Amino acid sequence: MQQPETDNNHIRIRVTVLLKREDGKICFVRHLKNGRRYWLLPGGGQDPLEAAEVTAARELHEELRIRAEGFRLLFVRESMNQEAARHIQFLVFEGLNPDFSTLSTGEDERVEGFDFFGPEEIAHKEIFPAMKDDILIFASGQTPELFKTLDWIP
Repeated sequence: MQQPETDNNHIRIRVTVLLKREDGKICFVRHLKNGRRYWLLPGGGQDPLEAAEVTAARELHEELRIRAEGFRLLFVRESMNQEAARHIQFLVFEGLNPDFSTLSTGEDERVEGFDFFGPEEIAHKEIFPAMKDDILIFASGQTPELFKTLDWIP
């Protein structure tokens, strides 16, 4: 569900979930939107008055039909486009002990599929938003910087 904009708040909040398999590979979903295909971490817009962890659980179910035991906030990113007056904040959680036994493409029509990639594969994929470096840091077992602003990708 897309977050509605109000007159005093033009910031869209997107809750994103990093899911790491036992082999260290990270789960990505492939979106098709406006004729463009790209990879991103599962997640989506936070609804008004919805707790971030509830958004994370809802989006995992909507996109991949899976559940996690809980969520741990890893880092926050934001991206802004002054010309288009767009501002998105990304809350990036780790999904704890995800149950991949029910993994399948969910009800979100933009999600075409999913796959798991290791660091070598991630380095060569087109991933949105521009947090590939942060994902690679996480994949290597390190902790990404808590907050930073990302370049806007049209």
